[in-house]
Amino acid sequence: MTLKNPATEYTIHMMVWMALYAGLLIGAILYIKANHPTGPLLYGLAVLPALPIGGTIFTALRFLDRVDEYFRLLLSKRFIVATGLTLFICTAIGFVENFAELEIMPLYLVYALFWACYGVTCAFIRTVK
Repeated sequence: MTLKNPATEYTIHMMVWMALYAGLLIGAILYIKANHPTGPLLYGLAVLPALPIGGTIFTALRFLDRVDEYFRLLLSKRFIVATGLTLFICTAIGFVENFAELEIMPLYLVYALFWACYGVTCAFIRTVK
């Protein structure tokens, strides 16, 4: 689907990918709880909800390609800072979990953490200086 407005296309595609994510996650959880699969089927079902995340990444990259140069630079700067924050936080959590023998955050939350960091960067990175 190609729309004239990149923001509209981005929003629609993200909604589709997130709906697919939610559907696959709920379906996998219900199937696993009801049928208790093992082996490759269990691993396949466990990975299934992560596949739409690739679609959201592709959608974000496509959006970057379709906006003007100024906005592309602003978004890129925000993405880089959000990625750095995510790496920093995950590394710190990893060391705390390792040294203190705690479980603080499951790895599947890293993607959500990235978008939270991205939201924070949007509040502070307003220009491309």
